[in-house]
Amino acid sequence: MKKRIAAFRFAFQGILHGCKTEMHMRIHLLATVVVLGLGIYLNVSAWEWCVLVLSMGVVLAAELLNAAIERLANRITLEHDPLIGQAKDLAAGAVLIASLSALVAGLIIFLPRLWLLCC
Repeated sequence: MKKRIAAFRFAFQGILHGCKTEMHMRIHLLATVVVLGLGIYLNVSAWEWCVLVLSMGVVLAAELLNAAIERLANRITLEHDPLIGQAKDLAAGAVLIASLSALVAGLIIFLPRLWLLCC
């Protein structure tokens, strides 16, 4: 049981460290707060909440994985290495795909409601 509790503690420490040290993580967290506020204000359905929460979780997780890959790669060498560069680019691409997918999901959910409010 102590090992399981320690594992959760380490995981939360990783999340907190990512929030403190990663600028893009903070940007994604700000977007998360905006989405949560819009979701509450626009009274989205339970299914829409599921899509939003899953999208936000995937983006934040991808950002943490990207940061972890960058740190490991930088630990191996700071010199230019084509394979390490590709690994970093692939990880960044994963974050971009997750972010764009979340953006599209948010637009699908929020735009019709926002359109009705303003027009």
